[in-house]
Amino acid sequence: MRLAVGNVAGPFAVTAVFSEPSYRRLWASGLCLSIARWMDLVTLGWLSFQLTGSPFMVGLAAFARAAPMMVVGPFTGIVADRVPRARVLLVSQTAGLITSLALAAIFFTGHGGYWVLVALEVVFGLVWALDFPARRTALYAVLGASRVAQAVSLETVSMQIAKMLGPLAAGFCLARVGPHAGFAVMALLYATGLLASSRLGARLGGPSGATASVAATMRAGLTAAWTTPTVRAVLLVTIAMNTLFFPYQHMLPVFARDILGVGPVGLGALVAADGCGALLGALFIASRQGHLGHRTLFGGAVLIAPLLLVALSGSRRLGLCVALLVVMGAAESGFAAMQSTLVLLSAPERLRGGVMGILSACIGTQPLGTLAIGLLAASAGVPVAFTVNALAALVVIVPLAVPLVRGRPD
Repeated sequence: MRLAVGNVAGPFAVTAVFSEPSYRRLWASGLCLSIARWMDLVTLGWLSFQLTGSPFMVGLAAFARAAPMMVVGPFTGIVADRVPRARVLLVSQTAGLITSLALAAIFFTGHGGYWVLVALEVVFGLVWALDFPARRTALYAVLGASRVAQAVSLETVSMQIAKMLGPLAAGFCLARVGPHAGFAVMALLYATGLLASSRLGARLGGPSGATASVAATMRAGLTAAWTTPTVRAVLLVTIAMNTLFFPYQHMLPVFARDILGVGPVGLGALVAADGCGALLGALFIASRQGHLGHRTLFGGAVLIAPLLLVALSGSRRLGLCVALLVVMGAAESGFAAMQSTLVLLSAPERLRGGVMGILSACIGTQPLGTLAIGLLAASAGVPVAFTVNALAALVVIVPLAVPLVRGRPD
């Protein structure tokens, strides 16, 4: 069965989606949060390495930042089905604003240290875990099934714009002012996102009127996810990508300083290059809806990305690394856009938030891989860690992705 997303394609599809005022406000809010998130990830990695000098401690900090999504993701998905989504977004963005201000004050006064940083990063992890399923299901509520693929693709566009702007801003703040400036900018971004989404209210949908217990709802969501072949495949590939592939991002500060010999500005350029490629990929996907097989695009992206990581591990020139990360970002964009699209279109309506919560938990498995790559990088070096992880990812992903690339109908 083909997963149809409507007949409009090209720039007109993008224009049609942006003609919806509620979607524009939701998109702007998501852009602000994504910029803040990428500023935080770059700042966290750099500060952790500067404060400890240990790749493993960098991985541990990233673990603390991402673990809440793995632990509470399924529950926050149920929240997205049972609580007005506008209220969920209000709570998550307010918590992000307060945490950013606290970190800015702590580092401005000279009291910032590794463990206080890690403790407050856990709050950021909770914010992201709460925001993800509510924001994704809100996209569906605002635009419906016929335009959800365009909506998710444009959401991916905003995330990739953020992946360019956030790291560059973080690198500039770290190099020229200090970490407190970066956290202050993050607070401003959370405040702006809060303002953008403050008037959406009932237009975001929810609650669904569910009367079953939380345990029963979670069992139903897990059953729906596992018995729906498309959703099951997406979830398994998502776990493989997040435990074996994406942890490379948390080791980029170590790779930049120890392998390439560059500072925070060079690190920002590496992460921004990934974002630039992902942005180009997301724009292409958004403009070509209706002409691209969802499963084929998803499968091809997850096969190509680990191969590019192997190439990155062998590079010692900043320019080449930037070029590789641009292409890698395009592949990551195909994975990210189709990941949510396939789940939203395949999950039962009454359990959509719950299944998206399960997806967020699968995304949240990344800290397990981050700890592992941190240990491997500390003992064998970052290039070896990148190569081993990429090859292990291919071993897991190939049996799942090759049938999709061979043309199984969508």
